[in-house]
Amino acid sequence: MSAAHECPSPRIAALCISEFLIQVCLQVHPALAGRPLAVADGVSRREIIACNRLARGVRSGMTPKQARAACPGLVVIARDEQREREATVELLEALERCSPVVEAARCGLYFFDIRGLAHEETRAVGAAVAVAEALGLSASAAVADDKFSAACAAWTGGGCSVVPPGGSAAFLAPLPVSLLPLAPGDGERFDLLGVRVLGQIAALPAGPLAARFGERARSYSALARGEDREPLRPRRAQTIHEERFAFESPVDRLEPLFFALRGCLAGIADRLAGAGHACDQLDVVLVMDATNSLHKTPAVVETRVRLAEPTASSAVMFDLTRIALESREGIGAVEAIIVRGAPCGDPLPQLGLFDGAAGSRQAALAAALARLQAALPPHDVVTLQPRLERSRLPERMQERIPISSPRQFARAGVRSKRVSRARIECPVTAAHPPPVWAPALRLLDPPQPMRAPEDDAARAGPFRLSESWWEQPVERDYYQMTDRTGSLVLAFVDLREGGWYVHGVFD
Repeated sequence: MSAAHECPSPRIAALCISEFLIQVCLQVHPALAGRPLAVADGVSRREIIACNRLARGVRSGMTPKQARAACPGLVVIARDEQREREATVELLEALERCSPVVEAARCGLYFFDIRGLAHEETRAVGAAVAVAEALGLSASAAVADDKFSAACAAWTGGGCSVVPPGGSAAFLAPLPVSLLPLAPGDGERFDLLGVRVLGQIAALPAGPLAARFGERARSYSALARGEDREPLRPRRAQTIHEERFAFESPVDRLEPLFFALRGCLAGIADRLAGAGHACDQLDVVLVMDATNSLHKTPAVVETRVRLAEPTASSAVMFDLTRIALESREGIGAVEAIIVRGAPCGDPLPQLGLFDGAAGSRQAALAAALARLQAALPPHDVVTLQPRLERSRLPERMQERIPISSPRQFARAGVRSKRVSRARIECPVTAAHPPPVWAPALRLLDPPQPMRAPEDDAARAGPFRLSESWWEQPVERDYYQMTDRTGSLVLAFVDLREGGWYVHGVFD
């Protein structure tokens, strides 16, 4: 093949929008501009997920109460996921004017292909920044040979940057290790080894690096050398399948409602399977009887059903949707039902010729997760993992991570130990040692006050804990004991402020 017919080398542009969640919230609440601002999880509002630069001392993972204590005057608002989706769609549609191949990697990070525009790269990234600014979003952009290098250049360069072809390794060498997608605890391991920039990782031999970081070492080393081979995954127009059923007269019993639901789901499943697609989420809208309503338009009750594994099975969809509707109380009389399902990015699961033990465990775990997701709020189904920090405080040594699919375990290379009604126990890997505290211990955050036990109550302890005397002094005596209900708990007495607290429950 002649050089004139060879495909040009890949050139990928990255558009980065720092503080994307904050910027979206400010579009809805412009009066909050210039004030310390944090965004809390819109479902539970139990923890901070983003904050602006004025929110000094605030970190992701804090509760709103902790964040306000760290930064007086902080404004905490709930995450607006609907507005985030709308802003993302608007931005992607606008970016398609710059390139036909556009990918949304995550909130605030977008990639697009500009190969063939070697002499217009600066103009192309400038146009992308202008597109974002026209939508009220402050952004930076960069071009490189691969996605990781382009993203790093956009995050660190500001404005518009261009990494010359073949120059990714030299550009990445002085950048900090924290730019890598590090697994929990790996950043601290690199710091202990004295490895702080990407150039040091690129120069390390493969053997010693793999001995300390396992299979992740291969990815770290390739990214540090500017050899990110992950291709662009362009977005595709999404077809939303919808089925409706209107009752002749309002129904207030579940049996006719489920009968209509089964038919709607069968129609959606047939269309998904016919196109070779699967679905991982369903939206069920119940149109309520408006006869006695003061409003002209009938009220609606919306229920979102998340599926742990993508499927096109109408039976699976019906079982999980039925569980989700049964968990709601006092639905009332229903005039019509609307069911919507959109294809997800995953194909239909491949059927195996043999049902091996591993596949059976995976299927059982997926079924258990799906039922929990249908019956409980998403934040109540979690996995407990050790938090590798230099601390002896229990609340800093265990982390609750929402879990929605067994694929999250597969990506981390972990094996699950046990599934309970509201918790999946701590996964164990060679790179993540078991937590110091017993895996069966469910920590309460924050600890809950309790009545002081009787002097002759059976208990194990005390176990003295003292820490952080130079910041926030902690003086506690811990005990393992039974509370007044007979449950085995981990409790402590605060030696500085007084009072007894339950810090964990042994399941």
